[in-house]
Amino acid sequence: MIKMFKILPKKIKLYFLFGVLVLLTNVGFSFLIPIFISQFLPLLINQDTKYQVHIFKNIIYESNNFANTLTFLIIITIVLIILSAITSILSTLVIVWAGENASNFYRNTLYTKYQKLSLKDISHYTIESLMTRINDDVGTFWDFLVGATTSLIKAPLFIFVGLIFAFLTDVTLTWTIVAIVPLLIGLLIFILKKVMPHIVKSRKIVDQNTKSVSEIILGARFIKAYNLQKHQFNKFKNTNKEWSKNGITIFNYFSLSNPFFFFAINLIIVLIYIGAYKLLTDNPNQDVGQLIAKINTFIEFEFFIGLGVGLFSQFVGTMFRARVSSKRIMEILNAKYENLRVKDGLLLEKNISNYPIEFKDFSFKYYKNSEHYALENINFYVPNGKTLGIIGPTGSGKSTIANLLINNMKYSTGNIKINNYEVSKINSKSLHQNIGIIYQDALLFSGTIKSNLLFANKDATDNDIYAALDTACASEFVSSFNDKLEHKIEQRGKNLSGGQKQRLAIARTLLANPKVLILDDTTSALDNITARKVLLNIKENYNCTTIIISQKINSIRHADKIIVLDNGKIIAYGTHDELLNSCEWYQDVYQNQLEQ
Repeated sequence: MIKMFKILPKKIKLYFLFGVLVLLTNVGFSFLIPIFISQFLPLLINQDTKYQVHIFKNIIYESNNFANTLTFLIIITIVLIILSAITSILSTLVIVWAGENASNFYRNTLYTKYQKLSLKDISHYTIESLMTRINDDVGTFWDFLVGATTSLIKAPLFIFVGLIFAFLTDVTLTWTIVAIVPLLIGLLIFILKKVMPHIVKSRKIVDQNTKSVSEIILGARFIKAYNLQKHQFNKFKNTNKEWSKNGITIFNYFSLSNPFFFFAINLIIVLIYIGAYKLLTDNPNQDVGQLIAKINTFIEFEFFIGLGVGLFSQFVGTMFRARVSSKRIMEILNAKYENLRVKDGLLLEKNISNYPIEFKDFSFKYYKNSEHYALENINFYVPNGKTLGIIGPTGSGKSTIANLLINNMKYSTGNIKINNYEVSKINSKSLHQNIGIIYQDALLFSGTIKSNLLFANKDATDNDIYAALDTACASEFVSSFNDKLEHKIEQRGKNLSGGQKQRLAIARTLLANPKVLILDDTTSALDNITARKVLLNIKENYNCTTIIISQKINSIRHADKIIVLDNGKIIAYGTHDELLNSCEWYQDVYQNQLEQ
Protein backbone atom coordinates (compact mmCIF):
# COMPACT_ATOMS: atom_id res chain seq x y z
CA MET A 1 0.00 0.00 0.00
CA ILE A 2 2.97 2.30 0.59
CA LYS A 3 3.92 1.78 -3.06
CA MET A 4 0.42 2.88 -4.07
CA PHE A 5 0.91 6.14 -2.19
CA LYS A 6 4.44 6.63 -3.54
CA ILE A 7 3.32 6.66 -7.18
CA LEU A 8 0.83 9.49 -6.57
CA PRO A 9 1.68 12.90 -8.09
CA LYS A 10 3.31 15.39 -5.71
CA LYS A 11 0.29 17.73 -5.75
CA ILE A 12 -2.05 15.02 -4.44
CA LYS A 13 0.46 14.04 -1.73
CA LEU A 14 0.69 17.69 -0.61
CA TYR A 15 -3.11 17.91 -0.37
CA PHE A 16 -3.16 14.78 1.78
CA LEU A 17 -0.45 16.32 3.99
CA PHE A 18 -2.38 19.58 4.28
CA GLY A 19 -5.55 17.65 5.15
CA VAL A 20 -3.66 15.76 7.87
CA LEU A 21 -2.34 19.01 9.39
CA VAL A 22 -5.85 20.50 9.47
CA LEU A 23 -7.10 17.24 10.98
CA LEU A 24 -4.48 17.42 13.73
CA THR A 25 -5.66 20.92 14.56
CA ASN A 26 -9.24 19.68 14.66
CA VAL A 27 -8.32 16.92 17.14
CA GLY A 28 -6.71 19.53 19.40
CA PHE A 29 -9.85 21.66 19.40
CA SER A 30 -12.00 18.55 20.00
CA PHE A 31 -10.08 17.76 23.21
CA LEU A 32 -10.15 21.33 24.53
CA ILE A 33 -13.93 21.72 24.16
CA PRO A 34 -14.98 19.21 26.90
CA ILE A 35 -12.34 20.63 29.25
CA PHE A 36 -13.87 24.10 29.02
CA ILE A 37 -17.46 22.82 29.06
CA SER A 38 -16.70 20.92 32.29
CA GLN A 39 -15.83 24.26 33.96
CA PHE A 40 -19.39 25.60 33.77
CA LEU A 41 -20.73 23.48 36.64
CA PRO A 42 -18.00 24.40 39.19
CA LEU A 43 -18.45 28.04 38.20
CA LEU A 44 -22.23 27.97 38.71
CA ILE A 45 -22.09 26.31 42.16
CA ASN A 46 -19.06 28.26 43.37
CA GLN A 47 -19.69 29.98 46.72
CA ASP A 48 -16.32 31.76 46.86
CA THR A 49 -15.64 35.39 46.00
CA LYS A 50 -13.12 34.36 43.34
CA TYR A 51 -14.15 32.68 40.14
CA GLN A 52 -11.61 30.51 38.28
CA VAL A 53 -11.26 28.50 35.06
CA HIS A 54 -8.92 25.47 35.30
CA ILE A 55 -7.12 23.30 32.76
CA PHE A 56 -5.15 20.33 34.13
CA LYS A 57 -5.23 21.80 37.68
CA ASN A 58 -3.79 25.05 36.30
CA ILE A 59 -5.69 28.33 36.60
CA ILE A 60 -5.93 30.06 33.18
CA TYR A 61 -8.46 32.72 34.16
CA GLU A 62 -9.41 34.30 37.50
CA SER A 63 -11.82 37.10 38.35
CA ASN A 64 -13.83 38.47 41.24
CA ASN A 65 -16.71 39.08 38.84
CA PHE A 66 -18.95 36.10 38.08
CA ALA A 67 -20.33 37.62 34.85
CA ASN A 68 -16.82 38.27 33.44
CA THR A 69 -15.73 34.70 34.16
CA LEU A 70 -18.90 33.25 32.66
CA THR A 71 -18.54 35.49 29.57
CA PHE A 72 -14.91 34.39 29.13
CA LEU A 73 -15.90 30.73 29.41
CA ILE A 74 -18.82 31.08 26.96
CA ILE A 75 -16.75 32.99 24.37
CA ILE A 76 -13.77 30.63 24.43
CA THR A 77 -16.07 27.57 24.26
CA ILE A 78 -18.02 28.99 21.30
CA VAL A 79 -14.78 29.94 19.52
CA LEU A 80 -13.41 26.42 20.03
CA ILE A 81 -16.66 24.85 18.75
CA ILE A 82 -16.59 27.08 15.63
CA LEU A 83 -12.90 26.36 14.98
CA SER A 84 -13.52 22.65 15.47
CA ALA A 85 -16.38 22.73 12.94
CA ILE A 86 -14.35 24.74 10.39
CA THR A 87 -11.28 22.48 10.65
CA SER A 88 -13.48 19.37 10.48
CA ILE A 89 -15.23 20.55 7.30
CA LEU A 90 -11.98 21.80 5.74
CA SER A 91 -10.07 18.59 6.47
CA THR A 92 -12.91 16.50 5.02
CA LEU A 93 -13.07 18.60 1.84
CA VAL A 94 -9.30 18.51 1.32
CA ILE A 95 -8.94 14.78 2.02
CA VAL A 96 -11.93 13.84 -0.16
CA TRP A 97 -10.55 16.02 -3.00
CA ALA A 98 -7.18 14.31 -2.68
CA GLY A 99 -8.84 10.88 -2.52
CA GLU A 100 -10.97 11.50 -5.62
CA ASN A 101 -7.97 12.74 -7.59
CA ALA A 102 -5.93 9.77 -6.37
CA SER A 103 -8.65 7.40 -7.64
CA ASN A 104 -8.72 9.27 -10.93
CA PHE A 105 -4.93 8.91 -11.18
CA TYR A 106 -5.01 5.16 -10.42
CA ARG A 107 -7.77 4.51 -12.97
CA ASN A 108 -5.97 6.53 -15.65
CA THR A 109 -2.71 4.72 -14.88
CA LEU A 110 -4.40 1.32 -15.04
CA TYR A 111 -6.19 2.27 -18.27
CA THR A 112 -2.87 3.33 -19.81
CA LYS A 113 -1.34 0.00 -18.75
CA TYR A 114 -4.32 -1.92 -20.15
CA GLN A 115 -3.72 -0.33 -23.54
CA LYS A 116 -0.15 -1.64 -23.49
CA LEU A 117 -1.14 -5.21 -22.65
CA SER A 118 -0.96 -7.70 -25.48
CA LEU A 119 -3.76 -10.13 -26.31
CA LYS A 120 -1.78 -12.80 -24.48
CA ASP A 121 -1.47 -10.60 -21.36
CA ILE A 122 -5.22 -9.84 -21.37
CA SER A 123 -5.98 -13.54 -21.70
CA HIS A 124 -3.70 -14.27 -18.72
CA TYR A 125 -5.40 -11.79 -16.36
CA THR A 126 -8.91 -12.23 -17.86
CA ILE A 127 -11.16 -9.36 -18.91
CA GLU A 128 -13.41 -9.75 -15.84
CA SER A 129 -10.49 -9.41 -13.44
CA LEU A 130 -9.15 -6.35 -15.24
CA MET A 131 -12.59 -4.71 -15.07
CA THR A 132 -12.91 -5.45 -11.35
CA ARG A 133 -9.47 -4.01 -10.62
CA ILE A 134 -10.08 -0.68 -12.37
CA ASN A 135 -13.52 -0.27 -10.76
CA ASP A 136 -14.05 -2.12 -7.47
CA ASP A 137 -10.42 -2.40 -6.35
CA VAL A 138 -9.69 1.28 -6.99
CA GLY A 139 -12.95 2.13 -5.18
CA THR A 140 -11.91 0.00 -2.20
CA PHE A 141 -8.55 1.76 -2.06
CA TRP A 142 -10.36 5.12 -2.25
CA ASP A 143 -12.30 4.11 0.89
CA PHE A 144 -8.98 3.41 2.56
CA LEU A 145 -7.31 6.66 1.43
CA VAL A 146 -10.17 8.88 2.56
CA GLY A 147 -11.27 6.87 5.62
CA ALA A 148 -7.79 5.86 6.74
CA THR A 149 -6.40 9.38 6.53
CA THR A 150 -9.07 10.40 9.03
CA SER A 151 -9.06 7.20 11.11
CA LEU A 152 -5.30 6.72 11.17
CA ILE A 153 -4.72 10.27 12.42
CA LYS A 154 -7.64 10.48 14.83
CA ALA A 155 -7.47 6.96 16.28
CA PRO A 156 -3.99 7.10 17.91
CA LEU A 157 -4.46 10.74 18.87
CA PHE A 158 -7.83 10.07 20.50
CA ILE A 159 -6.34 7.12 22.40
CA PHE A 160 -2.93 8.47 23.44
CA VAL A 161 -3.77 12.17 23.78
CA GLY A 162 -6.93 11.17 25.64
CA LEU A 163 -4.87 9.09 28.07
CA ILE A 164 -2.31 11.90 28.49
CA PHE A 165 -5.04 14.45 29.17
CA ALA A 166 -6.66 12.01 31.59
CA PHE A 167 -3.38 11.53 33.50
CA LEU A 168 -2.89 15.29 33.65
CA THR A 169 -6.41 15.69 35.04
CA ASP A 170 -6.34 12.88 37.62
CA VAL A 171 -4.08 9.80 37.82
CA THR A 172 -6.47 7.69 39.95
CA LEU A 173 -9.42 8.03 37.58
CA THR A 174 -7.17 7.37 34.55
CA TRP A 175 -6.57 3.77 35.61
CA THR A 176 -10.29 3.08 35.19
CA ILE A 177 -9.86 3.79 31.48
CA VAL A 178 -6.48 2.08 31.04
CA ALA A 179 -7.88 -1.18 32.44
CA ILE A 180 -10.44 -1.54 29.60
CA VAL A 181 -8.43 -0.41 26.54
CA PRO A 182 -6.42 -3.71 26.22
CA LEU A 183 -9.71 -5.65 26.14
CA LEU A 184 -10.95 -3.53 23.22
CA ILE A 185 -7.67 -3.93 21.30
CA GLY A 186 -7.66 -7.70 21.97
CA LEU A 187 -11.18 -8.04 20.56
CA LEU A 188 -10.12 -6.03 17.50
CA ILE A 189 -7.14 -8.32 16.78
CA PHE A 190 -9.35 -11.43 17.17
CA ILE A 191 -11.96 -10.08 14.71
CA LEU A 192 -9.38 -9.08 12.09
CA LYS A 193 -7.65 -12.47 12.16
CA LYS A 194 -10.98 -14.16 11.49
CA VAL A 195 -12.10 -11.71 8.80
CA MET A 196 -8.96 -11.42 6.65
CA PRO A 197 -9.35 -14.73 4.70
CA HIS A 198 -12.96 -13.82 3.89
CA ILE A 199 -11.93 -10.38 2.58
CA VAL A 200 -9.42 -12.01 0.19
CA LYS A 201 -12.11 -14.47 -0.91
CA SER A 202 -14.64 -11.67 -1.55
CA ARG A 203 -12.41 -10.03 -4.19
CA LYS A 204 -12.18 -13.31 -6.11
CA ILE A 205 -15.95 -13.78 -5.91
CA VAL A 206 -16.42 -10.26 -7.37
CA ASP A 207 -14.32 -11.36 -10.36
CA GLN A 208 -16.54 -14.43 -10.82
CA ASN A 209 -19.71 -12.34 -10.53
CA THR A 210 -18.42 -9.84 -13.09
CA LYS A 211 -17.65 -12.73 -15.44
CA SER A 212 -21.17 -14.18 -15.02
CA VAL A 213 -22.85 -10.83 -15.68
CA SER A 214 -20.60 -10.23 -18.70
CA GLU A 215 -21.53 -13.64 -20.14
CA ILE A 216 -25.25 -12.96 -19.60
CA ILE A 217 -25.14 -9.56 -21.32
CA LEU A 218 -22.81 -10.38 -24.20
CA GLY A 219 -24.27 -13.83 -24.82
CA ALA A 220 -27.95 -12.86 -24.46
CA ARG A 221 -28.91 -14.05 -27.96
CA PHE A 222 -27.16 -17.40 -27.56
CA ILE A 223 -28.67 -17.94 -24.11
CA LYS A 224 -32.19 -17.27 -25.40
CA ALA A 225 -31.67 -19.32 -28.55
CA TYR A 226 -30.76 -22.43 -26.53
CA ASN A 227 -33.12 -21.74 -23.60
CA LEU A 228 -30.22 -21.46 -21.19
CA GLN A 229 -31.81 -18.71 -19.07
CA LYS A 230 -32.41 -21.02 -16.12
CA HIS A 231 -28.92 -22.54 -16.33
CA GLN A 232 -27.23 -19.12 -16.44
CA PHE A 233 -29.47 -17.79 -13.67
CA ASN A 234 -28.58 -20.72 -11.41
CA LYS A 235 -24.89 -20.18 -12.21
CA PHE A 236 -25.16 -16.49 -11.27
CA LYS A 237 -27.38 -17.29 -8.29
CA ASN A 238 -24.79 -19.68 -6.83
CA THR A 239 -21.95 -17.18 -7.23
CA ASN A 240 -24.09 -14.38 -5.81
CA LYS A 241 -25.18 -16.60 -2.91
CA GLU A 242 -21.55 -17.36 -2.12
CA TRP A 243 -20.77 -13.62 -2.21
CA SER A 244 -23.68 -12.86 0.14
CA LYS A 245 -22.71 -15.66 2.51
CA ASN A 246 -19.13 -14.44 2.60
CA GLY A 247 -20.30 -10.84 3.19
CA ILE A 248 -22.57 -11.94 6.05
CA THR A 249 -19.65 -13.76 7.68
CA ILE A 250 -17.53 -10.60 7.50
CA PHE A 251 -20.39 -8.48 8.85
CA ASN A 252 -21.09 -10.91 11.70
CA TYR A 253 -17.52 -10.70 12.94
CA PHE A 254 -17.47 -6.91 12.74
CA SER A 255 -20.88 -6.69 14.41
CA LEU A 256 -19.36 -8.27 17.52
CA SER A 257 -17.41 -5.07 18.10
CA ASN A 258 -20.48 -2.82 18.57
CA PRO A 259 -22.10 -4.45 21.66
CA PHE A 260 -18.69 -5.12 23.21
CA PHE A 261 -17.65 -1.52 22.51
CA PHE A 262 -20.71 -0.06 24.27
CA PHE A 263 -20.35 -2.57 27.10
CA ALA A 264 -16.77 -1.38 27.61
CA ILE A 265 -17.81 2.29 27.46
CA ASN A 266 -20.51 1.81 30.09
CA LEU A 267 -18.18 -0.29 32.23
CA ILE A 268 -15.62 2.53 32.16
CA ILE A 269 -18.29 5.03 33.26
CA VAL A 270 -19.15 2.78 36.24
CA LEU A 271 -15.45 2.49 37.11
CA ILE A 272 -15.06 6.29 36.85
CA TYR A 273 -17.85 6.77 39.41
CA ILE A 274 -16.29 4.12 41.66
CA GLY A 275 -12.96 5.95 41.36
CA ALA A 276 -14.68 9.27 42.11
CA TYR A 277 -16.29 7.76 45.22
CA LYS A 278 -12.85 6.61 46.38
CA LEU A 279 -11.43 10.14 45.82
CA LEU A 280 -14.31 11.62 47.81
CA THR A 281 -13.92 9.20 50.73
CA ASP A 282 -10.15 9.71 50.80
CA ASN A 283 -10.56 13.49 50.78
CA PRO A 284 -14.00 14.53 52.07
CA ASN A 285 -13.09 18.25 52.08
CA GLN A 286 -12.31 18.57 48.37
CA ASP A 287 -14.33 20.83 46.04
CA VAL A 288 -17.39 18.81 44.95
CA GLY A 289 -17.89 21.05 41.93
CA GLN A 290 -14.36 20.36 40.66
CA LEU A 291 -14.85 16.63 41.31
CA ILE A 292 -18.04 16.62 39.22
CA ALA A 293 -16.18 18.57 36.53
CA LYS A 294 -13.45 15.89 36.61
CA ILE A 295 -16.04 13.12 36.26
CA ASN A 296 -17.69 14.85 33.27
CA THR A 297 -14.30 15.50 31.67
CA PHE A 298 -13.28 11.88 32.16
CA ILE A 299 -16.48 10.62 30.62
CA GLU A 300 -15.72 12.82 27.58
CA PHE A 301 -12.12 11.54 27.47
CA GLU A 302 -13.44 8.00 27.80
CA PHE A 303 -15.69 8.53 24.79
CA PHE A 304 -12.75 9.97 22.84
CA ILE A 305 -10.57 6.98 23.72
CA GLY A 306 -13.37 4.55 22.90
CA LEU A 307 -13.98 6.40 19.65
CA GLY A 308 -10.25 6.12 18.94
CA VAL A 309 -10.39 2.34 19.38
CA GLY A 310 -13.51 2.24 17.16
CA LEU A 311 -11.82 4.34 14.49
CA PHE A 312 -8.75 2.15 14.72
CA SER A 313 -10.88 -0.96 14.15
CA GLN A 314 -12.51 0.80 11.20
CA PHE A 315 -9.07 1.73 9.87
CA VAL A 316 -7.69 -1.78 10.21
CA GLY A 317 -10.78 -3.33 8.59
CA THR A 318 -10.54 -0.92 5.66
CA MET A 319 -6.78 -1.44 5.53
CA PHE A 320 -7.11 -5.20 5.12
CA ARG A 321 -9.60 -4.74 2.29
CA ALA A 322 -7.37 -2.11 0.70
CA ARG A 323 -4.33 -4.33 1.14
CA VAL A 324 -5.92 -7.03 -1.00
CA SER A 325 -7.06 -4.49 -3.60
CA SER A 326 -3.73 -2.65 -3.69
CA LYS A 327 -1.90 -5.92 -4.33
CA ARG A 328 -4.20 -6.62 -7.27
CA ILE A 329 -3.69 -3.10 -8.64
CA MET A 330 0.09 -3.16 -8.21
CA GLU A 331 0.22 -6.63 -9.77
CA ILE A 332 -0.97 -5.01 -13.00
CA LEU A 333 1.10 -1.83 -12.71
CA ASN A 334 4.29 -3.80 -11.96
CA ALA A 335 3.55 -6.58 -14.42
CA LYS A 336 6.04 -7.23 -17.15
CA TYR A 337 4.24 -7.08 -20.43
CA GLU A 338 5.05 -7.61 -24.06
CA ASN A 339 6.02 -4.10 -25.08
CA LEU A 340 4.73 -4.12 -28.63
CA ARG A 341 4.76 -0.37 -29.17
CA VAL A 342 7.67 0.74 -31.36
CA LYS A 343 8.21 4.51 -31.05
CA ASP A 344 11.40 5.04 -33.00
CA GLY A 345 11.04 2.31 -35.59
CA LEU A 346 11.12 2.26 -39.38
CA LEU A 347 8.56 4.31 -41.29
CA LEU A 348 6.61 2.72 -44.13
CA GLU A 349 6.67 4.59 -47.41
CA LYS A 350 3.61 6.74 -48.07
CA ASN A 351 3.97 7.42 -51.80
CA ILE A 352 3.14 3.87 -52.93
CA SER A 353 -0.30 2.27 -53.01
CA ASN A 354 0.52 -1.15 -51.53
CA TYR A 355 3.21 -3.29 -49.91
CA PRO A 356 4.40 -6.87 -50.39
CA ILE A 357 4.08 -9.29 -47.44
CA GLU A 358 6.39 -12.16 -46.56
CA PHE A 359 6.53 -14.88 -43.90
CA LYS A 360 9.89 -16.68 -43.95
CA ASP A 361 10.85 -19.76 -41.88
CA PHE A 362 8.37 -18.58 -39.27
CA SER A 363 7.27 -20.47 -36.14
CA PHE A 364 5.36 -19.19 -33.13
CA LYS A 365 4.35 -20.29 -29.63
CA TYR A 366 1.98 -18.35 -27.39
CA TYR A 367 4.05 -19.32 -24.35
CA LYS A 368 7.69 -20.43 -24.18
CA ASN A 369 6.83 -23.57 -22.22
CA SER A 370 4.05 -24.61 -24.62
CA GLU A 371 4.52 -28.11 -26.03
CA HIS A 372 3.12 -27.33 -29.47
CA TYR A 373 3.57 -24.49 -31.93
CA ALA A 374 0.58 -22.34 -32.82
CA LEU A 375 2.30 -21.77 -36.17
CA GLU A 376 5.15 -23.90 -37.50
CA ASN A 377 7.47 -23.43 -40.48
CA ILE A 378 5.27 -20.87 -42.25
CA ASN A 379 6.54 -19.59 -45.60
CA PHE A 380 4.60 -17.49 -48.10
CA TYR A 381 4.94 -14.31 -50.15
CA VAL A 382 2.19 -11.92 -51.27
CA PRO A 383 3.33 -9.54 -54.06
CA ASN A 384 2.24 -5.88 -54.24
CA GLY A 385 -1.48 -5.48 -54.79
CA LYS A 386 -2.23 -9.21 -54.85
CA THR A 387 -4.78 -11.11 -52.74
CA LEU A 388 -4.02 -14.09 -50.49
CA GLY A 389 -6.78 -16.29 -49.12
CA ILE A 390 -6.28 -18.27 -45.90
CA ILE A 391 -8.60 -21.12 -44.95
CA GLY A 392 -8.50 -23.90 -42.40
CA PRO A 393 -10.41 -25.51 -39.54
CA THR A 394 -11.07 -23.69 -36.26
CA GLY A 395 -7.87 -23.29 -34.21
CA SER A 396 -5.56 -23.83 -37.16
CA GLY A 397 -3.79 -20.45 -36.66
CA LYS A 398 -5.54 -18.22 -39.20
CA SER A 399 -6.27 -15.30 -36.85
CA THR A 400 -2.83 -15.68 -35.26
CA ILE A 401 -1.30 -14.75 -38.63
CA ALA A 402 -3.56 -11.66 -38.77
CA ASN A 403 -2.55 -10.52 -35.28
CA LEU A 404 1.14 -11.10 -35.99
CA LEU A 405 0.94 -8.93 -39.10
CA ILE A 406 -0.13 -5.92 -37.02
CA ASN A 407 2.47 -6.72 -34.32
CA ASN A 408 -0.10 -7.72 -31.70
CA MET A 409 2.22 -10.47 -30.43
CA LYS A 410 5.96 -10.87 -30.02
CA TYR A 411 7.79 -13.50 -32.02
CA SER A 412 11.39 -14.71 -32.10
CA THR A 413 11.66 -17.45 -34.73
CA GLY A 414 11.65 -16.46 -38.41
CA ASN A 415 10.70 -13.27 -40.19
CA ILE A 416 7.53 -11.31 -40.97
CA LYS A 417 8.13 -8.53 -43.48
CA ILE A 418 5.92 -5.79 -44.86
CA ASN A 419 7.50 -3.84 -47.75
CA ASN A 420 10.76 -5.66 -46.85
CA TYR A 421 10.72 -4.22 -43.29
CA GLU A 422 10.59 -6.53 -40.28
CA VAL A 423 7.16 -5.97 -38.67
CA SER A 424 8.62 -5.87 -35.15
CA LYS A 425 10.88 -2.96 -36.18
CA ILE A 426 8.27 -0.80 -37.88
CA ASN A 427 7.07 2.32 -36.06
CA SER A 428 3.72 1.39 -34.47
CA LYS A 429 1.91 4.52 -35.62
CA SER A 430 3.17 4.09 -39.19
CA LEU A 431 2.18 0.39 -39.14
CA HIS A 432 -1.37 1.05 -37.95
CA GLN A 433 -1.85 3.97 -40.35
CA ASN A 434 -1.04 1.76 -43.34
CA ILE A 435 -2.35 -1.66 -42.31
CA GLY A 436 -6.11 -2.03 -41.99
CA ILE A 437 -7.64 -5.03 -40.20
CA ILE A 438 -11.30 -5.93 -39.80
CA TYR A 439 -12.31 -8.69 -37.38
CA GLN A 440 -15.35 -10.96 -37.46
CA ASP A 441 -16.78 -9.25 -34.36
CA ALA A 442 -17.28 -5.77 -35.79
CA LEU A 443 -16.92 -3.36 -32.88
CA LEU A 444 -19.00 -0.18 -33.07
CA PHE A 445 -19.15 2.49 -30.38
CA SER A 446 -22.18 4.37 -29.11
CA GLY A 447 -22.62 7.54 -31.19
CA THR A 448 -23.62 7.98 -34.81
CA ILE A 449 -22.73 6.15 -38.02
CA LYS A 450 -20.60 9.13 -39.04
CA SER A 451 -18.74 9.40 -35.73
CA ASN A 452 -17.89 5.69 -35.93
CA LEU A 453 -16.58 5.95 -39.48
CA LEU A 454 -14.50 9.07 -38.73
CA PHE A 455 -12.41 7.09 -36.22
CA ALA A 456 -10.44 5.85 -39.22
CA ASN A 457 -10.02 9.25 -40.87
CA LYS A 458 -11.19 12.35 -39.00
CA ASP A 459 -10.69 14.55 -42.09
CA ALA A 460 -12.91 12.46 -44.39
CA THR A 461 -15.69 14.31 -46.22
CA ASP A 462 -19.23 13.03 -46.68
CA ASN A 463 -18.29 12.10 -50.27
CA ASP A 464 -15.36 10.03 -48.97
CA ILE A 465 -17.66 8.35 -46.47
CA TYR A 466 -20.30 7.45 -49.07
CA ALA A 467 -17.62 6.13 -51.43
CA ALA A 468 -16.43 3.75 -48.68
CA LEU A 469 -20.05 2.81 -47.85
CA ASP A 470 -20.72 2.04 -51.55
CA THR A 471 -17.71 -0.27 -51.68
CA ALA A 472 -18.89 -2.05 -48.53
CA CYS A 473 -22.46 -2.34 -49.91
CA ALA A 474 -23.66 -0.30 -46.94
CA SER A 475 -24.86 2.96 -48.50
CA GLU A 476 -28.32 1.54 -49.26
CA PHE A 477 -29.26 0.67 -45.68
CA VAL A 478 -27.59 3.85 -44.34
CA SER A 479 -29.66 5.97 -46.73
CA SER A 480 -32.83 4.20 -45.56
CA PHE A 481 -32.48 5.84 -42.15
CA ASN A 482 -34.20 9.20 -41.80
CA ASP A 483 -31.10 10.81 -40.32
CA LYS A 484 -28.67 9.03 -42.69
CA LEU A 485 -25.08 9.38 -41.40
CA GLU A 486 -26.34 10.92 -38.15
CA HIS A 487 -28.30 7.80 -37.28
CA LYS A 488 -27.68 6.85 -33.66
CA ILE A 489 -25.78 3.68 -32.88
CA GLU A 490 -26.17 2.01 -29.52
CA GLN A 491 -23.28 0.53 -27.58
CA ARG A 492 -21.60 -2.27 -29.57
CA GLY A 493 -24.09 -1.55 -32.40
CA LYS A 494 -26.93 -3.43 -30.73
CA ASN A 495 -29.54 -1.69 -32.90
CA LEU A 496 -27.95 -3.02 -36.11
CA SER A 497 -27.83 -6.51 -37.61
CA GLY A 498 -24.61 -8.50 -37.74
CA GLY A 499 -24.28 -7.93 -41.48
CA GLN A 500 -24.85 -4.18 -41.14
CA LYS A 501 -22.18 -3.94 -38.44
CA GLN A 502 -19.68 -5.85 -40.56
CA ARG A 503 -20.28 -3.65 -43.60
CA LEU A 504 -19.87 -0.47 -41.54
CA ALA A 505 -16.63 -1.88 -40.09
CA ILE A 506 -15.37 -2.58 -43.61
CA ALA A 507 -16.30 0.96 -44.74
CA ARG A 508 -14.55 2.45 -41.71
CA THR A 509 -11.30 0.63 -42.48
CA LEU A 510 -11.45 1.51 -46.19
CA LEU A 511 -11.86 5.16 -45.24
CA ALA A 512 -8.26 5.06 -43.97
CA ASN A 513 -7.14 3.96 -47.49
CA PRO A 514 -4.85 1.17 -46.18
CA LYS A 515 -1.87 -0.15 -48.16
CA VAL A 516 -2.51 -3.63 -46.72
CA LEU A 517 -6.03 -4.86 -45.91
CA ILE A 518 -6.65 -7.87 -43.64
CA LEU A 519 -10.17 -9.32 -43.57
CA ASP A 520 -10.41 -11.79 -40.69
CA ASP A 521 -13.68 -13.65 -41.36
CA THR A 522 -15.16 -10.21 -41.93
CA THR A 523 -17.99 -11.30 -44.23
CA SER A 524 -19.22 -14.21 -42.07
CA ALA A 525 -22.56 -12.48 -41.39
CA LEU A 526 -23.17 -11.65 -45.07
CA ASP A 527 -24.88 -13.82 -47.64
CA ASN A 528 -22.66 -15.21 -50.39
CA ILE A 529 -23.84 -12.76 -53.05
CA THR A 530 -23.27 -9.66 -50.88
CA ALA A 531 -19.94 -10.99 -49.58
CA ARG A 532 -18.73 -11.63 -53.13
CA LYS A 533 -19.85 -8.16 -54.25
CA VAL A 534 -18.03 -6.46 -51.34
CA LEU A 535 -14.79 -8.30 -52.12
CA LEU A 536 -15.04 -7.46 -55.84
CA ASN A 537 -15.69 -3.78 -55.01
CA ILE A 538 -12.58 -3.69 -52.82
CA LYS A 539 -10.47 -5.24 -55.57
CA GLU A 540 -11.78 -2.78 -58.18
CA ASN A 541 -11.63 0.42 -56.08
CA TYR A 542 -8.61 -0.14 -53.84
CA ASN A 543 -5.17 -1.16 -55.03
CA CYS A 544 -4.12 -2.61 -51.69
CA THR A 545 -2.45 -5.91 -50.87
CA THR A 546 -5.21 -8.04 -49.35
CA ILE A 547 -5.34 -11.04 -47.03
CA ILE A 548 -8.74 -12.70 -46.72
CA ILE A 549 -9.24 -15.14 -43.83
CA SER A 550 -12.46 -17.08 -44.07
CA GLN A 551 -14.28 -20.33 -43.40
CA LYS A 552 -16.11 -19.94 -46.71
CA ILE A 553 -14.40 -21.01 -49.89
CA ASN A 554 -16.72 -18.66 -51.78
CA SER A 555 -15.00 -15.69 -50.06
CA ILE A 556 -11.46 -16.72 -51.09
CA ARG A 557 -11.90 -18.65 -54.34
CA HIS A 558 -10.95 -15.62 -56.49
CA ALA A 559 -7.80 -14.83 -54.50
CA ASP A 560 -4.52 -14.94 -56.42
CA LYS A 561 -3.23 -17.62 -54.06
CA ILE A 562 -4.78 -19.63 -51.22
CA ILE A 563 -3.16 -21.17 -48.14
CA VAL A 564 -4.74 -24.15 -46.37
CA LEU A 565 -3.77 -24.26 -42.67
CA ASP A 566 -4.16 -27.18 -40.29
CA ASN A 567 -2.73 -27.37 -36.74
CA GLY A 568 -0.54 -24.36 -37.45
CA LYS A 569 1.03 -25.80 -40.59
CA ILE A 570 0.54 -25.05 -44.29
CA ILE A 571 -0.79 -28.27 -45.78
CA ALA A 572 -1.57 -26.85 -49.22
CA TYR A 573 -0.86 -23.75 -51.32
CA GLY A 574 -2.14 -22.67 -54.72
CA THR A 575 -5.07 -21.24 -56.63
CA HIS A 576 -8.64 -22.38 -56.14
CA ASP A 577 -8.51 -24.71 -59.13
CA GLU A 578 -5.13 -26.11 -58.12
CA LEU A 579 -6.33 -26.89 -54.60
CA LEU A 580 -9.47 -28.62 -55.92
CA ASN A 581 -7.16 -31.01 -57.72
CA SER A 582 -4.44 -31.46 -55.08
CA CYS A 583 -5.89 -30.94 -51.54
CA GLU A 584 -8.32 -33.51 -50.18
CA TRP A 585 -9.36 -31.30 -47.21
CA TYR A 586 -10.12 -28.40 -49.58
CA GLN A 587 -12.13 -30.72 -51.86
CA ASP A 588 -14.23 -31.99 -48.93
CA VAL A 589 -14.99 -28.48 -47.64
CA TYR A 590 -15.84 -27.23 -51.13
CA GLN A 591 -18.21 -30.14 -51.77
CA ASN A 592 -19.85 -29.73 -48.37
CA GLN A 593 -20.41 -25.99 -48.81
CA LEU A 594 -21.66 -26.52 -52.38
CA GLU A 595 -24.31 -28.95 -51.14
CA GLN A 596 -25.43 -26.42 -48.49
